[in-house]
Amino acid sequence: MTATDFSSSRFSFRQTILVKHDHPSLSGHFPNNPIVPGVVILDQVMRLWQQKTNKQIQQINHTKFVNLLRADISYIIHYKEKNEQKIDFLIMDDSQKIIAKGLFSYV
Repeated sequence: MTATDFSSSRFSFRQTILVKHDHPSLSGHFPNNPIVPGVVILDQVMRLWQQKTNKQIQQINHTKFVNLLRADISYIIHYKEKNEQKIDFLIMDDSQKIIAKGLFSYV
């Protein structure tokens, strides 16, 4: 799965996001070398989707975290319609390294 695979579908869009080093969730995740928690990343996946489409996520079917995301590193969320009411997502950092990928259902 690459970013190019996400270029053509009616729900194909992307957004660049940055979690700053002073985000409240980072204080307990390796101080002085903070790692962005997966729940923070998934929250952004869900919020962005709902803002852009006005559709509600029913469930996250699966997610695989492949690499760590450090604070102050921008990342891009790509979305692509897989089939009716299912969306693949891909999260990559600004160097094109895959951070996570997954699938969710919406209503």
